[in-house]
Amino acid sequence: MAMSKRREARFEVVVEQGGKPNIDGVFDDEKSATERANFLLRLAKFPVVRVVKVTGTGREETIFQKSSSGGTKLTTISPIEEASLCTSVQQVFSFDSRMTLLRLLRGYWDDQGVIPAEQLHRYYPLRYFEREALLFNPALSRLAAIQAPMLGLKPHERYDQIARLFAGLKELAQASDTLAPFDQALMRGGISGLLLAAVDRPVEERDRIVTHAFGTLLEPHREWGAKLSAVLRLHQEGDGENSRLVDEFTAEIVDGREPIRALIGYAPDLGSAILALLATLRGDLDDRLPHTEPLLALSNVLGSEGPTTGFPRTREALLNRIRGGLDGLTPLTRTGAASDARAFGAIVDGMIAFDGFMGGPAMAESLTRRGKTVWATGGSDLPFEETMTRLTGRFGTAAGRLGYLLDLGTSAYGHRKISTVIQRVADEFNRIKSAAELAAPGASLQEVREGLGRRLRAAGIPRALADGLIAKIAAIPDDQRISVTGSGVVTGMRFASSTAEVMTVDMQAPAAAALRLTLSFQGRTVALPDFGGDVVIGRAAECGIVLDHASASRRHAVVRLRDGAFTLEDLSRNGTRLVRQTGEQRLLKMGDVVPLSGRGEIVIGSLDLGEHPARIAWDVSGR
Repeated sequence: MAMSKRREARFEVVVEQGGKPNIDGVFDDEKSATERANFLLRLAKFPVVRVVKVTGTGREETIFQKSSSGGTKLTTISPIEEASLCTSVQQVFSFDSRMTLLRLLRGYWDDQGVIPAEQLHRYYPLRYFEREALLFNPALSRLAAIQAPMLGLKPHERYDQIARLFAGLKELAQASDTLAPFDQALMRGGISGLLLAAVDRPVEERDRIVTHAFGTLLEPHREWGAKLSAVLRLHQEGDGENSRLVDEFTAEIVDGREPIRALIGYAPDLGSAILALLATLRGDLDDRLPHTEPLLALSNVLGSEGPTTGFPRTREALLNRIRGGLDGLTPLTRTGAASDARAFGAIVDGMIAFDGFMGGPAMAESLTRRGKTVWATGGSDLPFEETMTRLTGRFGTAAGRLGYLLDLGTSAYGHRKISTVIQRVADEFNRIKSAAELAAPGASLQEVREGLGRRLRAAGIPRALADGLIAKIAAIPDDQRISVTGSGVVTGMRFASSTAEVMTVDMQAPAAAALRLTLSFQGRTVALPDFGGDVVIGRAAECGIVLDHASASRRHAVVRLRDGAFTLEDLSRNGTRLVRQTGEQRLLKMGDVVPLSGRGEIVIGSLDLGEHPARIAWDVSGR
């Protein structure tokens, strides 16, 4: 009979406490033990951490030993007020859930040098996290406190549910080796190859499959720049689903102070760092400055995706970091108050969008708070009213000034000064002479009215005043109607198509529809205005045109009749292709709105997923 096999080696992680060694954990492989040792070093709670190899015969050998240099640094949870709600363990892998974990445990991820997508599939790191008293229980308690009211539960009941979700997450992590074929599909065929390999798996498993593949891709890369480069190399311009996933993982990487510091690549003052992030958002980062190649690559991608609409998740993450810099007390420059004021002016101008500052209410608050200190005189902060006046003065349009004021009123900070904000809003409306001053690209008159109504109410403007301000738009005389020329220059409520075409919108009442639009798909036709004001296209059963395509969103796109004109708006994550009769093509992304005239096709679907795209014909003709 053969001799029994000697027990294989084990690896003990040993820490010193009070001059005495203590075993922190025992592992079957050297890699897991070393990872744990490095994690403990980053926590800086022990003066010495070592890994001891113990052979089957009992022989001991120290194969790793390092001293901690951090003293008494502690990693704790971060304050958050919102949290994505998960009711099943599969939902933990969703982007919104990962961003919640990222922001709640920002210090932990920075210590580990990873993003949540990398560790949610790894059993040992999950088990270690569970043992961190300063993180695990406080994290679950914070999530429970936020989410319990959403479910009508008491916090301790939601805490127990989250604990069960975490136990389920560990079970899935122990079985994550079964996802290896999808990792290989991503390596061989990129994102399209990964999605094709997963096409037959249940929809609820997609996020788990995708995050495991991306986590495996990122695991060898320990530096933030290397992680970003690995993700951006997968980007394929013009592919909506590809852009969505690259956007999500890019956002997960850049949404943190430490990653941003590493990506900027040198040590400028705070103002220069913020301006660099703004340039990245615009897609025109200066390659003459010593920025890292990954940040320059990100700037190029954002520029190619569109100056304002492409990569919305990444843009939100970068704006979050800009806001974090503005909210702190660090001076913008190192050369005094005058330089700070100049830097702040450049930042403000870089933040201007059509209808306010990029970043919405939170950014309006941050800019106002920083403006009070930057523009301080005689040792005293500039008064709120004067700060607001200076910031509104940076805009060249009524839409921008009103957008900033309404965002400021919506913020908690501005709402405390709501009477001052209300007076300034009323003053701005009194100066408006044409609705064109409020026209957003691609928006109809009705949409402008509805949008203003929502923002006025969100800002706490009294209903009677809000209704009066909105009615002012409708009361503009007929001789001040607005026109849109087909040159692509916006002078009214929407962009015209590239063909020469002029539309006139009656400011007093919607014009009677003189045209008819017919949509044809698989032998069925839907016509506007017969069908009503909107036709929604998508997978949902209640849509006017129902698609059976995996890459289509439930509400993928909508065709609207407003003020006698037809428009198409993309609502999807994967994009919609518009093909006109002339052969001109355009890929629409979420939020894009274009007018429909003549004939053409609306194309939805992905050849990369093996689909035959849906081709929905449109025809606009006289009635």
